[in-house]
Amino acid sequence: MPLKNIKTKLEDLDLSRAAENILLIISLILIFDAVVAFLGASYLSSRIGAFWGKSGIVVLSDLLFLEGSMIFALGTFVAVVKALQKTKPPEHLAEQNLYSEKTQRKRLPPGITMILIGTALIGLSIVVGTLLLLNKSI
Repeated sequence: MPLKNIKTKLEDLDLSRAAENILLIISLILIFDAVVAFLGASYLSSRIGAFWGKSGIVVLSDLLFLEGSMIFALGTFVAVVKALQKTKPPEHLAEQNLYSEKTQRKRLPPGITMILIGTALIGLSIVVGTLLLLNKSI
């Protein structure tokens, strides 16, 4: 029985639109980080202790990881707060929420979206760092 419920919930999600938005946000963050890392790597490596003596690619990997971990943490916080709010809805809104949930399509919650974006950025950081190590070993 629970598998049937999961299947119906997954069918109601508008994943194509959510996936487009997630990829757009990740792309914008990646472009911004690349510009900051390559144009400001010399400034960051000479002025900020965490980046001392690091190349542009290492700075890019570090920035992606830092932003990914912050977005992941905020997404987790938002998801927990939303889950706690759903467990105890106000009594005057409980009947209205029941009706509105049945009539509209489910969207990916913002907390889960943030978690996915943070995970993707951390993954990009690992990929960039691994490619850097592979390039140095060749």
